[in-house]
Amino acid sequence: MLEATHPKKITATKGRLRVFYGFSKINKIQKREAIQISFENEEGAGWEENRSGKTLRKLMNIVTERYQTPQEAQDAKSCNRMFTTYYIFLDDKRIDGSLEKALVANMEADSKNVSPKELNSIKEKLKAFYLNSHPEYKEPNRQLQLQFDDG
Repeated sequence: MLEATHPKKITATKGRLRVFYGFSKINKIQKREAIQISFENEEGAGWEENRSGKTLRKLMNIVTERYQTPQEAQDAKSCNRMFTTYYIFLDDKRIDGSLEKALVANMEADSKNVSPKELNSIKEKLKAFYLNSHPEYKEPNRQLQLQFDDG
């Protein structure tokens, strides 16, 4: 009788965990811009009607998502958190403020689990979102250029 009055909501993709790609929101805790990748460790954790799904949207601007491969989903069984999150900080020494380097680093990290076509799709979506939200952004040119006189 209780189920009849309060039916359980079932996700359309039962048994599949997702990966969310986006950019972290700057706030009191998160003070550096970063590409944020969050892996679901629990089925339905990122679903919008769950408390944790709403919490994830407060922490990051979700640009795109994909389903985890079976190898990635195996890692979720041993986690005690709803999400496992990785960051690629844009002000990191190796990235040096370059969006292109950050996107390449993300592609290299996912290259073993994701097809090249899907990697390019994720890269383009992240790049388009960032350039739309930062219209004044220009790729840094850190290479030293020498000027020689012909005299």
